[in-house]
Amino acid sequence: MSEPKIQDVARLAGVSTTSISNFLNNRMEQMRPDTQRKIQQAIEQLGYRPNNAARQLKTGVASMVGLLVPSLANQFFGSLACAVETAAARHHCHVMTFSTFRDPERERAVMADLLAYGAQGIITGSALNDTDHLVAMTARCPVVAFDIKRSDDSHERITTISVDNVAATTKAVEHLVALGHRSIALVTPPPYTLNRQDRVKGFQQATAAAGVSGELVIADATDAPTDLHGDTQLFELGRSAAARLLSAASKPTAAIAINDMMAIGIGIGLKQLGKRLPQDFSLIGIDDIFFSAANDPPLTTLRQPIQAMADAAVQRILAPNTATAGGELFAPELIVRASTAAPPK
Repeated sequence: MSEPKIQDVARLAGVSTTSISNFLNNRMEQMRPDTQRKIQQAIEQLGYRPNNAARQLKTGVASMVGLLVPSLANQFFGSLACAVETAAARHHCHVMTFSTFRDPERERAVMADLLAYGAQGIITGSALNDTDHLVAMTARCPVVAFDIKRSDDSHERITTISVDNVAATTKAVEHLVALGHRSIALVTPPPYTLNRQDRVKGFQQATAAAGVSGELVIADATDAPTDLHGDTQLFELGRSAAARLLSAASKPTAAIAINDMMAIGIGIGLKQLGKRLPQDFSLIGIDDIFFSAANDPPLTTLRQPIQAMADAAVQRILAPNTATAGGELFAPELIVRASTAAPPK
């Protein structure tokens, strides 16, 4: 279906297009309240959104890319936003960033607004299993899905940019096994998303291949009904998971956190319970956010090549003829710092 136009709103509301324009531009001094209600109802019924692209052309506003992230409360996505802005600036392009909390309906509404304002493409980091709303958007603009690995049977119309999440937890397990650990835990919020599922998969495969115990600890995020994925409470979820690690039946001597924000929380929780890193317990994160190196002790982690991934994502929107076709998978880099060591005797 084509997008509703201002004429469609006027027809449904039974008013002129001039009245609709006055309503949209907040010029309603002479407009009767019942007319305002009719216009508002028509706009909502049709799902009409004003198109500001022509206004941008007249005013000389630069082109724009939309960036949708789960939550800027996770410092990784703040770094991603900076990296995308750096990449877009090379094309004289602006970036508008929104936290969508992995809500498909919110993403759908935000993407429609971005297109109404003339966005040339969308980058999203929600990594949801259901990408139907993204596939539908590809008919109107390029869509780049961050943190989704391309497969043969899905995401065929979406460009995918991701670190190799299976390799990330695999490398983390291999590092801990090389230090002598025989019981390792992976701590994650509910693994509803594709990137978390791949990290769980890598962990389970790597611990099985090494012949060591691997326990999955899922931190409960159900006490925040607006954020069932736990993106706004990663630190606290990690801190509260520390006690579960120490009481786990498998008695892990090391843990891998699903990301650095959670790892930092786990580290604080362990310290509050009287444990030292890495003398009593080893800990690894994933992402290599800024605070990882500043943590006490500095956090061993798997680094994502965030600027290279942002460059690739922006290139696929603003310079598609120069970009590699399809998706792109980036290798994580193990950064060994002071939070991992041999297990206690």
